[in-house]
Amino acid sequence: MAKTEKFDEDSGFIARHFKEDAYRPVYSFGISDSFRNRRRRVSRWVAASVAAIALTATAVVVSYQLRTDNNAIEPAVVSLPGASEVDRSDEIIRLEFNDAPLSEVVEGVENAYGVTLTNVPEDDLRLTLSYEGTAQDFIETVNELLGTEIRIEK
Repeated sequence: MAKTEKFDEDSGFIARHFKEDAYRPVYSFGISDSFRNRRRRVSRWVAASVAAIALTATAVVVSYQLRTDNNAIEPAVVSLPGASEVDRSDEIIRLEFNDAPLSEVVEGVENAYGVTLTNVPEDDLRLTLSYEGTAQDFIETVNELLGTEIRIEK
């Protein structure tokens, strides 16, 4: 009996305070906080995806440019002061090559040290090296790295 009285009391409260059109389910459904937050969440995911795509594209472009710029490094020749200008084969010079073909390496060594190299293989060998030393030491290092038998002709 207590349940019946409670139900009658609740029903009476609803009947006394009921107003027509006080609650519009279609209107409430559209502006509900849960649906508003869902829209924000979706727009945040879209914005984060666009930002990730833009950052990835930027990283690809930058890495491509760095890779192409590194391949264009010219051999750097640094000579020590007081060295003889005539005989430079004993001079300590710094040479840098980045994925350079062996023909460019030979040309750079000949120009830097003023020597002529013989027994240079025709193979398509490439070299990445930063070296500081004499011509003889450089050629020995290249021969060891590439398995060649290049010699200096004075």
